[in-house]
Amino acid sequence: MLAFPMLVIDRESLKPFFERVPELFQQHHHDASQDAMGYEELLYRIHRPFTNEMLDVIDEWMGLEQQSYREEDAFRLHLFLLAIRYPDTLLLESLDEVLLGDIKRLSGYLHFTKHTYSIWDEDTRKGLMKLGLNIPETGYADAFIYGSYCASIELIKDLAPFYSFIEHDVPRQRLFQAALASFGRE
Repeated sequence: MLAFPMLVIDRESLKPFFERVPELFQQHHHDASQDAMGYEELLYRIHRPFTNEMLDVIDEWMGLEQQSYREEDAFRLHLFLLAIRYPDTLLLESLDEVLLGDIKRLSGYLHFTKHTYSIWDEDTRKGLMKLGLNIPETGYADAFIYGSYCASIELIKDLAPFYSFIEHDVPRQRLFQAALASFGRE
């Protein structure tokens, strides 16, 4: 999935963004609306075996209403979270409409259970667009759109020079996703 964006991205145009990554990350991650302490605590509180209560805590951090899935949907979701391996997103297609209806929620579950998937965020999508990586708008957890979103953030991370990386307790996906979100709001 990364081959095409690598061909069309203008690496020179990324330099101003890369120079600002630490500042942009701080703006987003430490904004009161992001609950940085709650986020960092969740990284260590969510563990196998995943429970509905753990997913409820993720929903709460994300500001989402708690879901009450039917037993078979909850079972399918838990199996999905155990089976999926980064960077795979095609396994999303094995889920039914009930579970695919909210990309933000599902991406949050993936992020906190794997630490590698990026949380879907409209501001991050806009930040990617400003850098020339066009990700369509969606609320539905489409395997290809979400896969492109994750791959684009991974590409930005892979192209980043050393000075863009800061020492922090968050996964590098979150570092760049947060910086892109702040960039997208500008």
